[in-house]
Amino acid sequence: MMKCLLVAPIWDDLGGVLPRTGRPHLDLLMWTLGFQKLDVKEITPGSPFDPNTISAEYPLIVIQGGRSGRLKRSVLSNLGLSLWLDEAGDSDQLRVTGALPLLDGNGTIAGFTVKRSGRVIAFCEGPVWELRHELVRTVRHFQREEEIVDRQGRRPECWMIESGCRPFDLSDYLEGDDYSQCELRELPNGDTALLLPAIFPEMPKEGLASKLGPLLYARTPIPLEELVGDLFVRNSKSVAVAESCTAGLVSARLAAVPGSSAYLMEGATTYSNASKVKYLEGSTALLKRCGAVSPEIAVTLARGALRSAGTDCAVSVTGIAGPGGGSAEKPVGTVYLAAVSLTGGTVEAKCHFEGGRDRVRWQASQTALHLLRRVLLGS
Repeated sequence: MMKCLLVAPIWDDLGGVLPRTGRPHLDLLMWTLGFQKLDVKEITPGSPFDPNTISAEYPLIVIQGGRSGRLKRSVLSNLGLSLWLDEAGDSDQLRVTGALPLLDGNGTIAGFTVKRSGRVIAFCEGPVWELRHELVRTVRHFQREEEIVDRQGRRPECWMIESGCRPFDLSDYLEGDDYSQCELRELPNGDTALLLPAIFPEMPKEGLASKLGPLLYARTPIPLEELVGDLFVRNSKSVAVAESCTAGLVSARLAAVPGSSAYLMEGATTYSNASKVKYLEGSTALLKRCGAVSPEIAVTLARGALRSAGTDCAVSVTGIAGPGGGSAEKPVGTVYLAAVSLTGGTVEAKCHFEGGRDRVRWQASQTALHLLRRVLLGS
């Protein structure tokens, strides 16, 4: 089993909804590069680090660092590397001798990848996840192709599958021994990652994709908020959110994507019944008749948000996150969601999520993003 080591300052992933390292999607991305396991070594922020002290069982070390400081200087020194001025003439661009540069979205050098003593070491000055495409490019440059690529040049793949509201069983889609070659990983957000080895035949792969239909939302690891954000941008659509039990989490995840101001227009936390009434055209009759946690309220909240914000789409969430508040009819984990569009499209979901309060809220936010994805795709 090939293993990768991620070196990151302690508490580094606590800074936002989208972790700087991109985990658990980074783990899946490393799997497609042939690294079946990703281990983490936490270090004190600003402390030095010597990659040479790490066991040879890790042929790849990825370091979440910064643009300057003691950590970067120590890595360069311990690897025997030095900086030199970019020959392109940009005085602000410093390259690492003998290394491949990692470029950010603006073409600025934001790290480097180098091979030393048979091991690949990547130092990321920016968030690892934001540099993932460059990381993949440079790691593949140094890899021996025979490590992960089959004779036809195929690589391992990771498919992202919507499964939050229902358990996913691969045997429902593949027959015989086809699915025995695959690996399923349940994700904290309720979805499933399907890991396909390089040797998986092309014909059953495409047949599987056809059977999965809209449940298959990506053929590479990607946070759903990034994928949905890209759909909004490409379709020039806008969105509003009205959420109860998720208490702003759907809006926060949409807003975590750079450039989200182009499509996220309004977000309301309708936690109390009084706040819900604002989106129910002031009527309490529907609340009294159906209850706050019901499909009728979910659809009406979404339509109210659409009307209030004047957007192209809207999504709503209402449910019971727990630990209290449940009943025999509506136990803890019951969540109703709805997404609507200006053209009349409506997609609804009733889910029962397992786990604690945070897990219920996170899975509900994931399902809300999936409903927006389906509305945007017209399915």
